[in-house]
Amino acid sequence: MLTLNLFALALWSAGTTAWPSQTYKSEPFVIPEFNVTKSGESLAPGYLFLTPASGSYPAAIIITDEGELVWASNNDTFYNFNVQTLDSKSVLTYWEGVGSPNPDLKGHGYGQVKILDSSYTVTHTICPDFSLNGASDAKCQADLHESYVTDRGSVLVTAYNLTQADLSDINGPEQGWIYDCLIYEIDIETQNILFKWSALQSGIPLTDSKEPLGDSGTQSDPYDAFHLNSAQSVEGGYLINSRHTWTTYFVEPNGAIQWRFEAWQHHVRILNGSSTGVVLSMFDNANAEPPLSGVNQTLGLVFTLDLGSNSSTLLREYKDPSQPLYTDSQGALDLLPNGNALQGYGQLPIVKEYGPDGDVRMSIQFGDLDAQQEQSSYRAYRLEWEGVPAADPVVVAEQGYAYASWNGATDVSGWDIYEGTTAENVVFTHSVTKNGFETEAIIFNTTKYVKAAAVYTTGKRDSAVVAVA
Repeated sequence: MLTLNLFALALWSAGTTAWPSQTYKSEPFVIPEFNVTKSGESLAPGYLFLTPASGSYPAAIIITDEGELVWASNNDTFYNFNVQTLDSKSVLTYWEGVGSPNPDLKGHGYGQVKILDSSYTVTHTICPDFSLNGASDAKCQADLHESYVTDRGSVLVTAYNLTQADLSDINGPEQGWIYDCLIYEIDIETQNILFKWSALQSGIPLTDSKEPLGDSGTQSDPYDAFHLNSAQSVEGGYLINSRHTWTTYFVEPNGAIQWRFEAWQHHVRILNGSSTGVVLSMFDNANAEPPLSGVNQTLGLVFTLDLGSNSSTLLREYKDPSQPLYTDSQGALDLLPNGNALQGYGQLPIVKEYGPDGDVRMSIQFGDLDAQQEQSSYRAYRLEWEGVPAADPVVVAEQGYAYASWNGATDVSGWDIYEGTTAENVVFTHSVTKNGFETEAIIFNTTKYVKAAAVYTTGKRDSAVVAVA
């Protein structure tokens, strides 16, 4: 087995500062304001996909480069909002669920993976019951960390299982308890389990864990020895990352560990490779939670690994020298089709897009960087997406004004406004150009009822007729 080493640390500070929100007349959404700065250099195409997890309206959202809302989900806990490919079509995927019933175990949950088509209709719900110990009465038991759709119509998810284990090698009790971390591959159509991998049963010794045992190791407070935070299906096996062993493992289909790359990181992805070497990316936040606090800046890193010589070479590094950031948890690095890279800083409410040479081309902040998880997004992605919602547009009207929106529509250019004194006789009065998520239109003071029609490339879609409030 090959072992390659890389270690780094990072830290962040805590504070309390309020951050402004955006609200709308036509929808109940409350999303953070986005402070956007750009260098003027070219950006990758697509929208930004985030899951602001705190504040008054946690949700999955799509926004533009200008910080304008495109789509927002209902108010709930979401992780890993993404565009993936299923049956040769682009689909939306996200995890939705609840946190662990154990208050001593942070960054873990029980929930389901949902898949939505371009009309924002849920086509699949993966709600696995793995018969996990410690899952309380959770009906759906997929953990929040991963929901990776493979090219064979399956999805990879993580799970936590309360398991008895001998902790004497780490100065704990012989009859101790841990959370064993599991990877499942589930067929999306049948929901049959195609692959299962256990970190404990794979033979990873507990002595490999860098997580202090402390007072944990009991049934009520299990030791979180592994804490898996990413999984990827690649040719020849699976790439699995463990936060608490500071290691990424390449696992064969039979469950055996073929090689490992040691580092302290999140969101590790193989970009390309073969049996002799791979290129991989990682978000090197380095987890500097006390007592292991350090002073190294959070980085995005790309390496080549030579599996023959057991060596690594750093190819690229993404950091902002004008704004060093030190994050403790979460985060992601995505290499984009045009050569740029998007880096979401997880626990810190900021996303940056870098050019091929590492120059900062865009920065979007959506919360106070000094507030302790006051606002965060587990991962952030830039992805191309076309949405035509199944739901109709919405309009609300007050004396003198109408406010129209169509949640998730990506091709609207304008709105046709219809007015009348009864609901049955509204007639077209004028058109307005679309202006952000919600467009304001002036209406006559004598108008009692209003309808709005969204104008897009292939036609129009009407809202309901509503009374002026």
